[in-house]
Amino acid sequence: MKVGIVILCRYASTRMPGKILSQVQGRSVLGHIIDRLKRNVSDVPLVVATSRESSDDVVASECSREGVRCFRGSHNDVASRFLEAARSEDWEFAIRINGDNLFVDTESIRGMLAIARTDAFDFVTNVPGRKFPKGMSVEIVRTQFLDEVLKENRDPEDREHVTRAIYNTPSIGRRYIYPNTICPEAQGMDLALDTPEDLARIESIISRSPKSPASLGLRDLYDLAHGTREKSPWRGKAGPMMIAEIGGNHEGNFDVACSMTESAILAGADCVKFQIYQGDTLVSPVESPKRHKHFQSFELTREQHIALAKMCRDAGVEYLASVWDDDAFEWVDEYLSFYKVGSGDLTAWPLLRRLAQRGKPILLSTGLATLDEVVQAVRFIQSVDDKYRRPEFLCVLQCTSMYPIPDEEAHLKVMDRLRESTGLAVGYSDHTVGDDALKVAASMGAEVLEFHFTDTREGKTFRDHKVSLTPKEVESLGGYLRKIVSLRGDTTKTPQPSELEAGHEVSFRRAAYLNRDVSAGEQIGEQDLVFLRPLHGVDARDADFLIGLTAKHDLQKFHALDLSRDFS
Repeated sequence: MKVGIVILCRYASTRMPGKILSQVQGRSVLGHIIDRLKRNVSDVPLVVATSRESSDDVVASECSREGVRCFRGSHNDVASRFLEAARSEDWEFAIRINGDNLFVDTESIRGMLAIARTDAFDFVTNVPGRKFPKGMSVEIVRTQFLDEVLKENRDPEDREHVTRAIYNTPSIGRRYIYPNTICPEAQGMDLALDTPEDLARIESIISRSPKSPASLGLRDLYDLAHGTREKSPWRGKAGPMMIAEIGGNHEGNFDVACSMTESAILAGADCVKFQIYQGDTLVSPVESPKRHKHFQSFELTREQHIALAKMCRDAGVEYLASVWDDDAFEWVDEYLSFYKVGSGDLTAWPLLRRLAQRGKPILLSTGLATLDEVVQAVRFIQSVDDKYRRPEFLCVLQCTSMYPIPDEEAHLKVMDRLRESTGLAVGYSDHTVGDDALKVAASMGAEVLEFHFTDTREGKTFRDHKVSLTPKEVESLGGYLRKIVSLRGDTTKTPQPSELEAGHEVSFRRAAYLNRDVSAGEQIGEQDLVFLRPLHGVDARDADFLIGLTAKHDLQKFHALDLSRDFS
């Protein structure tokens, strides 16, 4: 059974002229649709079907640049254009995609294809009942069935749309309505592209996603549309949130803890972090007596932690603590804007459940863990509350739980895998010596940087001091992060103001020119063309359209050309 995809579009769209080539983060709408289909249904061939009108020459040009076949057919008889495009490829079934289906749901296409391939139906659709969001309509049509419909239904208005002719001829064909079991709650969403406001909304959804637009599923789109990263807590003064973990570096001395907190604040940390525990509720005194005694000696009291929290808050800095004593939440929770789960507690699911039930954002460190364990922990948290599907509520930190670690055990590229596997915010919790790993992590897009902090490493024996930054190093790191954020910019790939102000999009690029004088009536061959700066007239990418055309009048070499004015 031969099946293919027909993307129906026109540049002169009635609702929003030019929308098919409108830019969304530097990629045309048509480009996004092609990306989506080639990524997710790459085994199904596709063709773009536009009209023979001169206004759609730009669509044909774009198809050529995308390496996709363009079928030119009727202007108003869209149903016939769709059928002819499918038959030109000898397809028994054709999948209709509209030119505004930027978020066409490829998962449902797969399911609908399975239905069509049973050969039990002539028409498979997800449209009736609007179970899928607007802008996600898809039909799979048997070409012979559509031919029969068009022979019976000759109403010109019905032929302006493929589906109208089918729905208004119910006496023909076996039909199947495909249900939305992927994300039923997305039923009322509007992802159609009919106005500039729609375009802005779609671009906003894409900009909030850590994934590529082509990989976003219906669940992803629903979550993105119902959340905003504008309220993300993972933002610091220099870009990524800088968390200075004093942890146990105070070694049980409250005065030292206060002094370190003040130093971290003055150095520019966005958040100062401690650990709240009691030896008796953290470590077995029988199984690990030395560690039990160690943690007892590093304890701070409830009153001391509250004083540290108030010191941070009065300075406009976040106070944070890894809370390893569940009872402590009753008095410390009011001082926490978000929670931190240390690597050792990644598998303590009862603790994860209690944190998720409280509903605040969570930082999740992943030292000691396999990818399986990280993904399972993330899904467990999300099973408690759906809000943790959103990056502003859950951030996953790459971490190696040793003090210190060699550079080759930092594995910062794991952040890319965590981002891809979870769709969440990612960051890095550092245990290397120095700040190189933190700088590289920031350049790779870490949204949170957690590092140990001390007043000085001189004369200190406790292990954490070795991997801690000093106040001057934190100040230096903040300046470096500002530079990195400026250099990284955003994900939109478009010409920059300085390029456009200088006119380089014209002066640096080449056009197709004639390398000789051409007389009226002469046909253009490949040997007649040369490609020169500036880009005046016919873009070099469109040179193939010139070959075989006939000059309408005498043309001089090296003069700008115009396809419609100069050739027939």
